[in-house]
Amino acid sequence: MVLIQGSSPEEYAKDFRDDELFMTIETLRCELLEVAQQRSLSDSTVVALSERLDRYIVLAQNKMMEGLRSRKSGTSLTV
Repeated sequence: MVLIQGSSPEEYAKDFRDDELFMTIETLRCELLEVAQQRSLSDSTVVALSERLDRYIVLAQNKMMEGLRSRKSGTSLTV
């Protein structure tokens, strides 16, 4: 089992490339599945991993929405 340590997702937001972000999400997801099979779903480790994964997922969603907004505003036509 590999626990991803370090700063919060918010601290990494500016430096994360999309591929790194999705790799982190996938790694945490696999780790969560592994730990959840060994422990109760209410175990503090499982809950902490789930919450950490949630933060990264929200970060990815926000980055995607940012990209959509910037594309939409960049393609608006002026009359």
